[in-house]
Amino acid sequence: MFVQTAPKNSQDRILMYYAESYREKGKVKQRTIERIGYVDEFTHLYDDPVAHFKLVAKQMTKEKKERQKPVTVKLMPEALMPFDEDTESYDCVKNIGHAAISQVFHALGIHTFFDRRRKYLDISYNLTAVMKLLVYERILAPGSKRAAWLGRSKYFDKMDFDLNAVYRSLSILPKYRDDLLQHLHKQMVSQYDRDSTVLFYDVTNYYFEIDQEDSFRRKGVSKEHRPLPIVQMGLFMDQAGFPVTYDLFPGNTHDCMTFSPMSEKVREQLDVKHLIFVADKAMMSGTNVAEVITNHNGYVFSKSVRGGSQTLKDTVRNTDGYCKYDGSGNQISDLDTETPVSFMYKVLDEVKDTYVTDSQGKRKKVQGVGHYQIIYWSAKYAQRAKVDRAAAVEKAIVASHSKSRDVIDNNHGKNKYLKTQVYDPSTHARIEGYQAKTVFDAQKLEEDESLDGFYVIETNVMGLRSVVDVKGQETTELEPAFGAPQRWLHKEGMLQLNKVVTPLDIIEMYHGLWKIEQTFRVTKSDLDARPVYVSREERIQAHFLTCFISLLIMRILEHELGQEYSSERIRNSLKKSNVVELDSTTFKTLYYDKVLQKLKSKFGIEFGQNVYTRDAIKKMLAKTKK
Repeated sequence: MFVQTAPKNSQDRILMYYAESYREKGKVKQRTIERIGYVDEFTHLYDDPVAHFKLVAKQMTKEKKERQKPVTVKLMPEALMPFDEDTESYDCVKNIGHAAISQVFHALGIHTFFDRRRKYLDISYNLTAVMKLLVYERILAPGSKRAAWLGRSKYFDKMDFDLNAVYRSLSILPKYRDDLLQHLHKQMVSQYDRDSTVLFYDVTNYYFEIDQEDSFRRKGVSKEHRPLPIVQMGLFMDQAGFPVTYDLFPGNTHDCMTFSPMSEKVREQLDVKHLIFVADKAMMSGTNVAEVITNHNGYVFSKSVRGGSQTLKDTVRNTDGYCKYDGSGNQISDLDTETPVSFMYKVLDEVKDTYVTDSQGKRKKVQGVGHYQIIYWSAKYAQRAKVDRAAAVEKAIVASHSKSRDVIDNNHGKNKYLKTQVYDPSTHARIEGYQAKTVFDAQKLEEDESLDGFYVIETNVMGLRSVVDVKGQETTELEPAFGAPQRWLHKEGMLQLNKVVTPLDIIEMYHGLWKIEQTFRVTKSDLDARPVYVSREERIQAHFLTCFISLLIMRILEHELGQEYSSERIRNSLKKSNVVELDSTTFKTLYYDKVLQKLKSKFGIEFGQNVYTRDAIKKMLAKTKK
């Protein structure tokens, strides 16, 4: 390997890169291995940058030759395998995929965060090592805390602590949660230029395999429809898909009741003057809207049309005023009746009064709240609603022909399309208090079908407006002073962005919510965050703290790989990246794929070497901790 320099470019700069020679069909050729950079970028570090990197190239060549030397392994066929005292088994397979997790863990400074605080704790074990083990296992082999401890031997990191240290740590870690979340946010700002002005919010819950409730694990509306105690989690996510902060609530807490404490929490953590909160219809309440506005922030919330007023339903059904678009996003003229409509919208301006409950529990009116509503229809959303409803309609039709006389007193499942009808069995005329039968409610079905695909997006976010200057010409109003990204309009009660904002911009902003829904699927499916195998509240808090850190690391790995691979595929590749111990100093690689190959180019971690020495693996892991 040697250093090659390119001719001077148009800016009179010389580019350096590593290259090597190779033979192909009897001819000697050269190929570029790695770009170093321009010579002038290193003159402040080295007197002669080219000479310095030539020495580096020689050392790299020497190390490569060392790696290519044949390895001799002596096997003793009759030797008996030793048992691990904890697992009562022998396993010679170790994981090196955790090196990528370790690199992100250390890049975020999580090790430094806990090392600094460990000095003030009266503990004999390494708290940072415990946290690393819990994160490694949550990503690679999620399970109970005992299972995590038993799996520690497959990692090359030093993890010489007992099981009690793991459980004791679960009571310590939650004390540092808020400080750690603040620390992680600062790291994301500095390393990934996090934009915190738009935050997506949603709520999910996690169940416990227990029968009895307690003050924290309570029965509520389970997302998995399980009749088990749950806890609620509220999560904020930024526009790039990185989790920002979270909190836990008792299982019987209504979704909309989590927004106010969470919005206050995130305002303190981010220290941003104005935020825009994006959430679905579960957060749409007068209290939450007033909470946003009284703190001079913006919101983009959706509203249910079916649960709205008759006036709203009539407005939605009225075809006048809709802007229609085809599948390519091109607007369709009103005269074009042939092109299929993919989506359409129209805007309603409105100023209303809303109410907020103060700290003493009294309702207080907030007058003149400015906002506008976007009525949106999507062909895909309409088709999905029809498919989702099909099973309930089919069951309702069957039930309407049965001889059951049960009174229909709820709207769950098929009952939504059934009604109890009182009638005279001799004349079949409807009368009061005689006999009842269950009939199919065709009128209800017709109403639902007329609203398929519609929902309302409400917001108080606006852009720069058109104004008429002194010459009578229309122009865009002046930008806010000092180039501020947004400003609060006290009179209108709206947040104005320092750019033109169209209804399509608001719609696109709202549609970013899919990322947080997909994030919850990652925590539940890939990270197996539920069911939760701990019972004390502080240990539950610690469990979800490790889940949050694991989620953030997985999102960073996705980002570093250019969103080319899903978190599931990355996780599977890291999990399979194992070596088998041939003797006390030599290990053979068992798995290698495209994901691991690309991680090499991004992180400099070589997962595809045929054989490793123990020292080589230690050096590889040491690089991840710098």
